Amino acid sequence: MIQFLKDSFRELSHVVWPTREETRAFFLVVLIILITFWLYLFIASTFFSEWMLYLKSVVESFSN
Repeated sequence: MIQFLKDSFRELSHVVWPTREETRAFFLVVLIILITFWLYLFIASTFFSEWMLYLKSVVESFSN
């Protein structure tokens, strides 16, 4: 177990951590992707809901 911990800490020392600027840039990329995906889902959901309500009204008009 102790050897495992030693090896883990040794491997952790080889990790190259991103700089503050890189972290900020990656965060902005993720944020832009999330906002774009959210906007796409919002538009698709709204369009689909409106389309279903329109079809419902058409079907109800034929049944009356």
